[in-house]
Amino acid sequence: MATKRQIAEVLKERFANVAEHGRVLGLALKARADIAVTRRRLRSTLADLGEKFYTRMDSGQAGELGNDPLLVSFQERITGLKAELRLQEAGLKEIVEERKERKKVAEGSEDKEKVDEGSEDKEKVDEESRGV
Repeated sequence: MATKRQIAEVLKERFANVAEHGRVLGLALKARADIAVTRRRLRSTLADLGEKFYTRMDSGQAGELGNDPLLVSFQERITGLKAELRLQEAGLKEIVEERKERKKVAEGSEDKEKVDEGSEDKEKVDEESRGV
């Protein structure tokens, strides 16, 4: 049977192992976060480069690279995606405006109902006062 001292030593060792494991996991997570940030910055920089080049191709300033079939296909895809995005944004705008109009109509009918209820209440009060 283990003594109190042996149990305490085993627990200390295990806590030390857990602490070391936690430290290693913390360092690994920090390294993964740093990698993710660097990847995001790289993607952003590549996107900026692509956007600049696309702008040059669109304006005809890309030189001989503007005739590369691969780059021309990318340009066509981007142009198509931009057109699709404009259509989607217009659809969203229509939905939002339609909702706003419905809300205004609903508020107008609520106001009318309140006015109607107020006149009915007034008529009831008038009838009650005549009956007294």
